[in-house]
Amino acid sequence: MAKTKLTTRKGLSLSSIEASDTSEVFPAAATARRHLLLFVGVVIVYVGVALSQILLHPPAVGGGSHFVLLADGWLHGHLYIVGTPPATSDFTNYHGHWYVAFPPLPAVLMLPLVAIFHRSYQAVITLVFSVGMGVLNIWLMQQVLLRLVRKHLLGGTFGTVAWLLVCFALGTELFYATMKGSVWFVAHVVATTFLLLYICELLGKQRSWVAAILLGLASLSRSTTLLAFPFFLVWTLAQHRKKPLVLLQNWTTFGSVLGVFLVGMLLYNYARFGSPLDFGYNSMLVNPLVGDNLHGYGQFSTHFLATNVRFMLLEPPKLLATFPYVSFNPYGTSIFLTMPILFFVVLGFRKFRGFASSLLAGCVLPIGAVLLYFNTGWYQFGYRFALDFLPFLFVLAAMGMPERSTWYVKTLIILSVLLNVWGYIVFTYARPPLLGW
Repeated sequence: MAKTKLTTRKGLSLSSIEASDTSEVFPAAATARRHLLLFVGVVIVYVGVALSQILLHPPAVGGGSHFVLLADGWLHGHLYIVGTPPATSDFTNYHGHWYVAFPPLPAVLMLPLVAIFHRSYQAVITLVFSVGMGVLNIWLMQQVLLRLVRKHLLGGTFGTVAWLLVCFALGTELFYATMKGSVWFVAHVVATTFLLLYICELLGKQRSWVAAILLGLASLSRSTTLLAFPFFLVWTLAQHRKKPLVLLQNWTTFGSVLGVFLVGMLLYNYARFGSPLDFGYNSMLVNPLVGDNLHGYGQFSTHFLATNVRFMLLEPPKLLATFPYVSFNPYGTSIFLTMPILFFVVLGFRKFRGFASSLLAGCVLPIGAVLLYFNTGWYQFGYRFALDFLPFLFVLAAMGMPERSTWYVKTLIILSVLLNVWGYIVFTYARPPLLGW
């Protein structure tokens, strides 16, 4: 294997990585079984938690089932929902009809379930769908990690992959978002699926048109993920800088396909609200605590920058005198204090500056967008908007770790898991009060 380059050269270029031996690093049969058992074990935990939640804390009827109602409306031949929603929060009323302003891909994926159950079991359908997509995300992250190992971008032991996969599944914002199973969180979970597929494609065959389709689909669940397009641009620039015609062809194909998705979303807006630039957010019925911001400053403004920086990066967990003793501000908690494994991001540039730069490029614009957004994610554990760029940030953190999981790596992973499991329990069963801006 052409592996010696990694120990002798820092800042290995992407073209050198691509030229290195990408054959299977792990012994095929035995290790494949171990990875399968690892995946099954994590899935059992997810299913067990979801079943316990349904039994002990049944999902609220009528809240957060926007995509079920939207899919049902489509089945009736409308772009709006049928009748009046049970709860009108975060719906848009336009010309006497109620619309779901959010990008529509989750409703598209739910159509088979809604065609069977219609408007029955709305909350359960949404939760089951969310957990199913969450399980798919676990499998996809496992594939990303294995491809990183094959390209020598990550330590090649089963233990390394196992620790990281458990951390991603149980020690990041994905766990709470998946188990929450309501409209805002489902959108994040679905977008994560296609961001992981996007990364997988660029660690594999690197087809420009496929990468664009996957990123376009992610944006049809969370619009801000469209801003992750620089990941592709920086990646291909590093590989084809000496082949300008190849680079131009890749960029042209990628941009053209992404443009189709953008035009499609604008046409969808026009069909709903009579204007391609009206996404339905300005007339959405939002909670007055954040609605004043939306109507006073618009959906994006530098006015919100300081608040979002605080809740994304600085806000600590809260110590309480009574149960649950440790709580979190529902407006948001620092991503580095709920997912301390992300501290390794700063070390991800030690060996693979080109690839690390590509990952960072995928984060910069989405981070900028959410820092200018009119709210911090509202009632949540952690900072849910981090899921718009978490797949890139998590991979970058994984690359910053030692090749073998040391005691301090395992300590941070365990701490990440404990924080996110505790946060899930607190927000599901204790419902902490708003702690103020």
